[in-house]
Amino acid sequence: MKWTFITFFAFATFYGCTDKSTPTIYPSKIGVDSAYADLIKKDKPVENSENVMKEEQKVVATKKVVANKPQQKVISSVDKIVPLSTNNTIQNLEINYAKAKAEPTKVAGQTNTFTFNADSAKKVWIKISAQDSLANIRINHIKGPVDSIKGGPFGKETIFELPARGVYQFSISEKPTNKKPYAGKYKVELKLLWK
Repeated sequence: MKWTFITFFAFATFYGCTDKSTPTIYPSKIGVDSAYADLIKKDKPVENSENVMKEEQKVVATKKVVANKPQQKVISSVDKIVPLSTNNTIQNLEINYAKAKAEPTKVAGQTNTFTFNADSAKKVWIKISAQDSLANIRINHIKGPVDSIKGGPFGKETIFELPARGVYQFSISEKPTNKKPYAGKYKVELKLLWK
């Protein structure tokens, strides 16, 4: 039985190799079949390859410049960051499921500072709102765990990029260009974003 199986396997192997029904492909003398010769002529570049490479590098360089534009907008040219007041309050926002809320009370001329841990988020969305939609209140500035990360002033809502992990802080104040300071309750909403 053992020898029968070995002879059958050997016979099948040798017979399968000599079968002429399996096509064999041989390389042509030119390297490409004459049927494809017209396609080769079409694919030849008209311009010099060095010029094409330089143009591609210019296109890539211009795309990089466009991608580096900041998303934060300055409200006006005379609008500046208000320094923290002497009666500044500091409150830590506890983040649950990438969201946090607070409803502090603000005294006229006072700045309120909030801190939050960014963890691994890429961006943060912050929105402040008061009962009076025309209230003189805004997001004054945002400062990161590294001194180089900062931005502001913003409006009542912003999305800010978080390039580093750590604790960030942002302050709420009035616009210095508006003479009427805001006093009262307002709502702070924060959402961490990963896109």
